Amino acid sequence: MDVFVEYLVKKKNGGKELLLQILTVIGALLVFALMMVLGGIFPVVSMVTTLLAFGALYGGYLLIISMNVEYEYIVTNGEMDVDKIIARRRRKRLITANARTFEKFGPFKAAEHANEQYENRIYACTDPADPGCFYAVFTHAKTGRTLLVFSPNDRVLDAMKSFIPRQAGGNAVYGTRPAGN
Repeated sequence: MDVFVEYLVKKKNGGKELLLQILTVIGALLVFALMMVLGGIFPVVSMVTTLLAFGALYGGYLLIISMNVEYEYIVTNGEMDVDKIIARRRRKRLITANARTFEKFGPFKAAEHANEQYENRIYACTDPADPGCFYAVFTHAKTGRTLLVFSPNDRVLDAMKSFIPRQAGGNAVYGTRPAGN
């Protein structure tokens, strides 16, 4: 019987993203004001400066909404696809990993992986500090030895559990999951 599970999580925006959004708004408004003033001073180029002014506002809007990121996990017979969805408009495949190739798997604790050497680290989770995050370490053909941090719900974990090798943590007791998962 085939196993197919999908799950979507929204990335939490922290202080860094909030600061970038504020700076984007301020920058867009400054460029808008500057272009409008230049259009008033030089009437010959007022059409161009007006277009640039409104283009700055639109560009600021696009930058702000591009900070809305979601991750989708699709598990099909032990193969997990992780997609990044930006502003609910664009989708990018981050990685495809087979659970049978996991070297390590379990609840994520950042301190345990701080000194580990990975060729690639993929954080496709709500927030790496959340207690519901899990990790998988595997060797991928394109990215090499990879650390994947993700925030699955119980259905995703159950769909993957039978495919994860026992020595990697496939029989781990997952403990209490955060509410809402």
